Amino acid sequence: MKELDSLIGTIYEAGALPQFWGSMLDGVALQINALGGNLITSSPAGLTITSSPSVELATREFNEAGWNADNSRVNRLLARANHPGFLTDADLHTAQELASLPIYTEFLTPRGAAAGAATVITGANHDGIVIAFEAFTEHATAHKAVPLLNRLRPHFARAAVLSSTVQQERAETLLEAFNATRTPVGLLDAKGKLLMASDAFDPLLDDLVVDGAFRLRLMDVEADNHLAELLQTATLTNKGASIALRNDKKQGAAVLHLIPARRQARDLFSKVAYFTVIAHPDNTSLPSADVLSALFDLTPTEARVTRGIAMGQSTAELVRELNVTQETIKSHLKKIFAKTATHRQGDLALLITGFR
Repeated sequence: MKELDSLIGTIYEAGALPQFWGSMLDGVALQINALGGNLITSSPAGLTITSSPSVELATREFNEAGWNADNSRVNRLLARANHPGFLTDADLHTAQELASLPIYTEFLTPRGAAAGAATVITGANHDGIVIAFEAFTEHATAHKAVPLLNRLRPHFARAAVLSSTVQQERAETLLEAFNATRTPVGLLDAKGKLLMASDAFDPLLDDLVVDGAFRLRLMDVEADNHLAELLQTATLTNKGASIALRNDKKQGAAVLHLIPARRQARDLFSKVAYFTVIAHPDNTSLPSADVLSALFDLTPTEARVTRGIAMGQSTAELVRELNVTQETIKSHLKKIFAKTATHRQGDLALLITGFR
């Protein structure tokens, strides 16, 4: 009884402090002879997985190998979301399937991870939250753990709702801080949908950006296409990006910076995937090259080339000024075009005109 009370205490601690979900799942797994646990949120933006330290590597390898694209364990569990308890792999698959499905024969079974137990929790502002305990020694051990896990399930559910509430309050507090500094910031989900915005961001709507039905849209068509491409790649998730916003004269008007939110346990229950900040480069105290470096993540040399093009210099003049080859300048321009979403030197010069 004392051990059960202790487990329940750690569950509610994770609810109040979401960064502790990983260690809590490991602690529960230890008591039921599993290796570790995963907490999976399913929303229109896709799956977000936070793993306990003991199974983090295996979970990452599972995802990178593409098994989540058609994961029968999660799919069948979600199909039985109304079941008021934990289900094991043996509950969701026949013995023949456990012995023949590639997800088991090629990945789970060789790693001793074929036996698991999981449940779906709803009503926490997500389509579904899955709590899964992984890598029991055998299927019988997973089945034996279900009664205890079912006793803990209401506490998992309450802790999940608590964590969701905590994250909502954190997001609102963050926006209050941005409001105090009059910073135009929007919070986006993984598909680019605007979730919340600071007061300074609102006046920009329908001017530079549009709160679209499915994602934030940019009035500048080329910039909007660039944003759509970035949202489909890992580049944005890994390191963010900066996108130039042009006015109707095709001159640079502002820059939209996209900053990825850290996807760790502490923000697992938040749908926020990116912060977007719209910057107007009106700080004339900085040298132009420094401004360009900051706006577009250019190297110092790329910034000097960009500034030269904006000033009307030819590539031959830049070759002489920078003491490099023509091929080097072409290489710099290729990278500059990618970072500024332009295609020709004329477009680049026109864009930078608005930032001089």
